[in-house]
Amino acid sequence: MERKREYWQSIRGVCILAVVLIHSLGGFDYSVGYIPEFITLRQIINFAVATFVFMSGYFVPVEKIRDKSFSYKEWLFNRGERLWIPFATWSLLYSGISLTKDFHHGVTIHWLGYIYRFIVGKSATPFYYIVVLIQLTIITPWLVRIVEENARIKNLLWLITPCYLLYIYVWYLTVGYQPRLYETLFPAWFGFYYLGINVRCGLRLKCSGWKVSIAWVISCVEAFALRRLGMSVGFYTSQITIGSFLFSAAVIGWILKKSDEQVGSTRWLGRIGDCSYGIFYVHMAVLTMVGKFIQNGDWYLYWSVRFTMTSIISFAIVLAGQKILKSQKKLLRFIGFT
Repeated sequence: MERKREYWQSIRGVCILAVVLIHSLGGFDYSVGYIPEFITLRQIINFAVATFVFMSGYFVPVEKIRDKSFSYKEWLFNRGERLWIPFATWSLLYSGISLTKDFHHGVTIHWLGYIYRFIVGKSATPFYYIVVLIQLTIITPWLVRIVEENARIKNLLWLITPCYLLYIYVWYLTVGYQPRLYETLFPAWFGFYYLGINVRCGLRLKCSGWKVSIAWVISCVEAFALRRLGMSVGFYTSQITIGSFLFSAAVIGWILKKSDEQVGSTRWLGRIGDCSYGIFYVHMAVLTMVGKFIQNGDWYLYWSVRFTMTSIISFAIVLAGQKILKSQKKLLRFIGFT
């Protein structure tokens, strides 16, 4: 059991490093070139959020929800505490930093805009993920019961994310930009969460390495095709495309296959995984500071230095916080360092 836990913590470590790398690639002037290299690398790491969402579904305590003593109110309180409180804490911090910068530069303060961004997870770039998890947490007990008791609805629910993807593509082709909050609404990620619950309830999913490679090639071909069609870089490199979702599903299948084979974990990746929730919250602030010192026209040097420094500093902050506040369990939960 401990070996299994270490394996999944290593997967979390890989995923949070991929998230940091995704954000480290931003801010570069791609008009000077490097687009093929950028697309290729982005498609390799676009599995990160989908895999995190899958793991959230996979580790749902199905047995507890099945129990007659299960309390929906207690479920929302316990799960919500881990999601809402760190989310609110860090959203307020990032909003405060943004507000201070706007005030310092004489920008007009639009309070409703700040409140809106706080609610929808836009106080910092990756915070939409928490809003997605909150939505999925609310419907989780119902999903578990559907998976176990109603085969017809169970099968119909697999259509939610494909239909949402179709909607995004039609919208973009019609109006020329992504729908507002398209990544924040739960249907975008529902399929991976639902997959996690189904695997927990007995569904078998395995993929070989060559299938993962084929899926990655397909995602690259789609990205280059979407660029050729004149779509924005934010869309054709997005994690929410048909190709990226296909690749993410293949990666998840490969991860499950390796899990069944009892593949060992890497100690440091597991330790990073233990700190992944805290790294998620702090890395954008660290990256902003690092970015002030790292400006380079060489794309390879630009992203590699930003990624390396941000990863190391973020990990060190969370690790230090865990050690310094180890007796303050409630405070650690409040800031997401557990």
